[in-house]
Amino acid sequence: MPWYQASMFRFLLRTPYGEPNDPAAFITAVPNWELDETFTTGDGSKWQILAIETDIDEEFVGHGFAGIFTIEAV
Repeated sequence: MPWYQASMFRFLLRTPYGEPNDPAAFITAVPNWELDETFTTGDGSKWQILAIETDIDEEFVGHGFAGIFTIEAV
């Protein structure tokens, strides 16, 4: 399958204080993430997942988001 046909998964990102993170979203080809995993955003920043929320508002789902990660810098 060509790279442009691969499924992409979008996650909103928020701080441990409930505020939107900067960057505010993470797009990945990986659908399943677990607590304490780390990932790197396009600017080279590394983040650790503290919580994963998949029961999200339909508005977010309608915009293509799969969930919300609560994260902190590593």
